[in-house]
Amino acid sequence: MSVGKLKRNGLPFANVAAANTATSVITPGRTLEEYRLKLGGTFTKAMISLIRMKVNAKTVIEVSGDQLDKINTYKGKAASANYLDIDLADFALNNEFDRHVGSWDTSVGVANITCEVTIGAATSPTLVPILIESGTQKSANGEYAPYAGLMSKMLRYPFNISAGGSLAIPFPMGPQSGAIIKRAHFFHNGFMTGITIKQDGVPVHESLTADNNFDATTVGRVPQANVYTVDFVLDGAVNKALDTRDARSLEWIPTFSAADSGTVVVEYIDVLGNL
Repeated sequence: MSVGKLKRNGLPFANVAAANTATSVITPGRTLEEYRLKLGGTFTKAMISLIRMKVNAKTVIEVSGDQLDKINTYKGKAASANYLDIDLADFALNNEFDRHVGSWDTSVGVANITCEVTIGAATSPTLVPILIESGTQKSANGEYAPYAGLMSKMLRYPFNISAGGSLAIPFPMGPQSGAIIKRAHFFHNGFMTGITIKQDGVPVHESLTADNNFDATTVGRVPQANVYTVDFVLDGAVNKALDTRDARSLEWIPTFSAADSGTVVVEYIDVLGNL
């Protein structure tokens, strides 16, 4: 095939109706860069309580429509009421190599892919999947690139603090369950004021809200209200991401000015069988 990138409708979603979970399957074989949801009727992104994508029956994407929309807006994607992108390539990064570390090369150990979209109180909703794909991550001599087995994942973890102060939130780490973290998005109720992250006792990130937002805006990111984004790839280089696979300890300690609760959505680069 002479074209470098394919854009086509995916297999139709089944069970597209209010208060239901619509499901679709994706045929493996190429590199999936982007999975786009096209919404119709009175169906809005805020009505999606959960998007769950599974590869070989393992959950690798888990996020709400509103959360995903805010993450995309933070990265600089244009807002649209009718389209919601699940980016597996990271188009906020510098170049083709950086962007495609984490694209899903579905020819590498992938037997099946499913997408589930939980729909809220929409009237006559419609949902069309659009696939943006490229060829497998092979060199001219047929050998796979060293990053071909890596996948972008998006997983979320709840948190709750009963009064203002610091809260230690555990994340997977170490040689058994560690992964590479590009960004962590703390969706809170307005009371998160800063964070300290330490690996093996050494601070790797310390910031307050104003400092963190300024860093983001200097490179064209768009901080979102009540979302504290710790961005390790802020300058667009994927090799700046936080690799927790060799960590002996990993401390995430956000601070709050009052009682708060929410969800942390973490963008990982990881192998399929982990996490």
